[in-house]
Amino acid sequence: MKKQITQSIVGIIALLFLFVAVQAQSVTLTFTGRDANNNRVQLDRVSITNLTKGWQETIYWPDTTLTMQNGTGIDDYADNGGFVLSQNNPNPFNGTTDVLLAVADAGTMTLDIADVNGRFVVGANDYSPLPGHHQFRVTLSAAGTYVMTARQNGKSSSIKMVNNGGGNGNGIEYAGEIVKTTHALSQQPKSHIRGTTTNPFNFGDMMEYVGYATINGTEVESERISQMQGASQTFALVFDLYASGSPMVSTLSVSNLTSSSAEVSGIVLSDGGNIVVERGFCWDTLASPTLNNVSLQCGAGVGNFMGVISGLMEETTYYVRAYATNGEGTSYGAVFSFTTPQYTGGNGGGNGGSGGGGGEHIYVEWDGEGLNPNDSYPCEGTPTLTDIEGNVYNTVQIGSQCWMKENLRTKTYRGGSPISQGASGQSGASTTIGYWYYPDGNSSYMSTYGLIYNYKAVSSGICPTGWHLPSYTEWRELRNYMLNQIQYACAFTYIGKAMASPTDWSSSDEVCAVGNTPSTNNASGFSALPAGRFYSANGGICLINVAAEFWGSGSSIAIYYSQAEVEMRSTVTAEIGRSVRCLKD
Repeated sequence: MKKQITQSIVGIIALLFLFVAVQAQSVTLTFTGRDANNNRVQLDRVSITNLTKGWQETIYWPDTTLTMQNGTGIDDYADNGGFVLSQNNPNPFNGTTDVLLAVADAGTMTLDIADVNGRFVVGANDYSPLPGHHQFRVTLSAAGTYVMTARQNGKSSSIKMVNNGGGNGNGIEYAGEIVKTTHALSQQPKSHIRGTTTNPFNFGDMMEYVGYATINGTEVESERISQMQGASQTFALVFDLYASGSPMVSTLSVSNLTSSSAEVSGIVLSDGGNIVVERGFCWDTLASPTLNNVSLQCGAGVGNFMGVISGLMEETTYYVRAYATNGEGTSYGAVFSFTTPQYTGGNGGGNGGSGGGGGEHIYVEWDGEGLNPNDSYPCEGTPTLTDIEGNVYNTVQIGSQCWMKENLRTKTYRGGSPISQGASGQSGASTTIGYWYYPDGNSSYMSTYGLIYNYKAVSSGICPTGWHLPSYTEWRELRNYMLNQIQYACAFTYIGKAMASPTDWSSSDEVCAVGNTPSTNNASGFSALPAGRFYSANGGICLINVAAEFWGSGSSIAIYYSQAEVEMRSTVTAEIGRSVRCLKD
């Protein structure tokens, strides 16, 4: 009888635990924009209204999701003084998930994760975050239910998370502060914290969703969706404007400014069912230029295009936008503004290749909002760097980061020891010997593509003094910065073309792929060249002209000719050899 009572109590506790876990589940809303022909439309913003609770939340591009937590979870948001862990996303997850922490006061903070039996799994101590919102990346290897708790100044906040397994060890990594972003089209600051809301929500609340997009120079509203919400869901917000068959065009970037010219890129995303007979750019010193002003034709059809507008006056502000014309009329992209620099006796500093420009660039103080005006130029005070062998490399500024603009080609560690030469067909997976390889096994490629290294080599002090192998967090910082700048985003969400060099890539017909019209690549000046990689399972060097792969500390990124996105990996595959770009300390 006692055993039966004990079993009943355990069962009731388990049911209560399950009930609390269910109550703490979150709902993630994902939004896309579509026209009547199911073509993609960029969402400027989405208004989300909880008609039951009486609140409204707005997310701004490039945000496309909002996570709402059912109920209040373990902690009450209103009564915890602004110290709150938001529900992790995704949840459940497969090894890796992200958590957002709101901090109201300064002070030392600790994080720990325990299993459902209260056994400690992993922790992180002695963080002292400033007031604001901070993101952490959690990695867990074993499947199960866990409780993560943050503590500071006598306050605590906890969430439950469910891991399906698959993580590479257990860890909590600080991923940086989430700051207010700038909406690139309107240049108006937005303070929304990406991807989350602390507004109250319960399963079954009546919700309303409406999107807004700038189409043909005018902001329009999508059809409204009203429904009770009880689970995560993806919505297609439909805009009727394109039912008439007008083309869909976007202005992508303005770069390579001189005192008299500028390089502009654009893309025709849809012909609206009618052949686009003309596309190009129009500009003026007054806002909202049209074909009645100065224009430049850049071919016809859909896809990426670019042009150089010339005859400009120095130190003058211009407005430019892309246009596309079909049988139904002319559509315009978003308006970009730029100011030509003062003439200094020579114009240069372009984005392409690995060489420097012939003109002088005047560095501008950047407040961290929007596009850094020094992007694509050599880093201030460090236009070049030299490795231990005397090899000289150009640099490039992107956001707040200073990068090598060329692939590393040293055969010597920073401390002076030689790196061993690897051979085709040899395993690069050694954990004790660092190897370098010629791209595609061809020594003549070294001057252009640098060298390929295994992970043991790059993790043993390979970057020049004052420079380091970028961490996964620093690669993410680069990606997130570029995604927030419409100048770098092809079709608004892909940055591969903005990082890739304009030469040497295999061709692709995929819209926004690196190999599609590569002459429009490299808006950022990163100049990633397709040096390929070493892969012992394939017998050695492969993917020359197909892929640019770069090591990070415990991570890597990859850019492929046939893809638009930049792949990021937070794990290391030792069998693979990759190129190296060092980041300034």
